Amino acid sequence: MLHPADAVERLLAPLRSQPVYGAVPAKRKQSSRLSALLQSLILLPFSLAGRLIFLFNGRSARLKSANVKRIVFVKLDHIGDAVMASPILRALHEWAPSAEITVVARPQSAEYFRLLPGVSRVAVADVPWIRPNSPSFTNLRACLALARKIRAGRYDLAVDLRYHNRLDSLALSLCGARWRLGFNTGNMGFGLTHRAGRPRKGHEIVRMARALAGAGIPVKSLDTMFPISPALARAVSRKLGAIRGKKLVAFHPGAGNAIKRWMPERFAEVARELVRRSAIRLVLLGGPGESALGEGIARAAGRRALIDLRGKLSLARMAGVLERCNLFIGNDGGPAHVAGAVGTPSLVVFSGTSIAADWAPRGKRVRIIEKTVPCKPCYSTTCPFGQACLRAVSVDEVAGLAGRMLRGR
Repeated sequence: MLHPADAVERLLAPLRSQPVYGAVPAKRKQSSRLSALLQSLILLPFSLAGRLIFLFNGRSARLKSANVKRIVFVKLDHIGDAVMASPILRALHEWAPSAEITVVARPQSAEYFRLLPGVSRVAVADVPWIRPNSPSFTNLRACLALARKIRAGRYDLAVDLRYHNRLDSLALSLCGARWRLGFNTGNMGFGLTHRAGRPRKGHEIVRMARALAGAGIPVKSLDTMFPISPALARAVSRKLGAIRGKKLVAFHPGAGNAIKRWMPERFAEVARELVRRSAIRLVLLGGPGESALGEGIARAAGRRALIDLRGKLSLARMAGVLERCNLFIGNDGGPAHVAGAVGTPSLVVFSGTSIAADWAPRGKRVRIIEKTVPCKPCYSTTCPFGQACLRAVSVDEVAGLAGRMLRGR
């Protein structure tokens, strides 16, 4: 017999967040169910009122770039997601080259967006709903504040192509822009003038490109980018010093989500094997709070082979360093996307949280190692199975592929 809580949750399913093209994690704890139900009940009046207010606000005709002078692009995500959004921003700039483009971003990715050509301004918004288990009332209050902030900019076109949380759609509905392009997640896209079709399977960049194309904005290239100025390139050269006859291999054992991290001791074993077999210098990278993850790698490389840059680089300088490297080895995360964007050969160990075909870094020189397990994809931040997806990846497998990539195979 169906539990009453499950019955109510199914009844309100259209109001629930939709992680990736409607998929739901394999296991949902009762607390998560109650949280989703509570948030749905809180937002239900907004959905009903919005449908009445925007009753005659159906899908608009195709957008005309001549009528668009101010664009706001909302990307409240991590660094890897920001890099994947670069083809979309490039397309908006090419479509309306005289328009002023403002990006609303999280603090972690603001530096990246400031470097992109065509971006006039970056506004920072550290919304709570991007973090797991944030209280519903806190999320709703932040959502309304974000909508007011965007409304004050008096934009002609607002674009938000996130579809993981209905609050993104709600903020877009209420932002006051003349045209509003995004997804109708959880029925909160009642105020959109241009609704993107339900996300289908395929790479995230492809899904965003389809949404733009549906509104008449062509995306000519899906290649990601990370601009590196000549001055930055010179500064990186001075940082690395004169390196002759040795290849540079960058290691980044961290990841924003802890269950995406391959075991640090296995990274260390790969580093030891590469230093033993090849004439390399090992560049060790790490962001805030990640220094401890690289200790084993540092010891395995040895003082003479190690260039330790943990915690010493801005995002732009890290990109400049990666561009100089012959190989990047790391987990699915922001640095892997940066490495792919600057064209560095990259070996990425992919966990079971998502599917590489949908979320992997783009690039012709990117190679992925991932294993299929029954619970993949879980879209989770915790794992009850001891990271079986990552434990299935062996040291020999990673070291062997890394060696072949260094030899140009």
